[in-house]
Amino acid sequence: MGRGKALSNQEYWWIIGLHDGGVSLHEIARRTGRARTCVRKAIKAERGPLQDSANPSPRPGRRPALTEREVRLLVRKAAVGDRFAAELKTELGLKASVRTVQRLLQRVDHLVYTKMDRTLPLTAAHKAAQMEWAEEHILNPGIWKYTVFSDGKKFNLDGPDGFKYYWRDMRQPAQSFVRRQNGGGSVMVWGGIQCSR
Repeated sequence: MGRGKALSNQEYWWIIGLHDGGVSLHEIARRTGRARTCVRKAIKAERGPLQDSANPSPRPGRRPALTEREVRLLVRKAAVGDRFAAELKTELGLKASVRTVQRLLQRVDHLVYTKMDRTLPLTAAHKAAQMEWAEEHILNPGIWKYTVFSDGKKFNLDGPDGFKYYWRDMRQPAQSFVRRQNGGGSVMVWGGIQCSR
């Protein structure tokens, strides 16, 4: 029997990420469509030989910065999406460096480090009032020629209002944070449009 197709770089790190996330060898093989032997070799090349549960042997080489339990806990905490790598390290009391934590999280296939969306602090009452107003006026075209639609944009002179990045679990909806604009100089630009007929 001939040898199978070699692992691509993406497949290789996918396998390592799943392994670091605590996924079993059988499940990794199922998800990636690769033989268990192939998966085992990739993990062995990057992390060292897997221990046989029936006859555990000490792992050669330098000890890993994080235990398997710490890795699983770290991935679960990161998937919540409200912590930076430095915050996760402090909260979990990890001895590994922040960069090590970042590298490990980057290898987990369902986590991505992304910017959190900024949203205005609209309550359920605000949203209900908006819908009610739209439903009342959408079927009355006669009023639009007397209506001006306008909007404004504020530019802060002392920099942006802020950016928040987080580890996002791709299996969950994207998160957002409430934007507050206070202090510092700014310029407000206003514009409007009106029906001409």
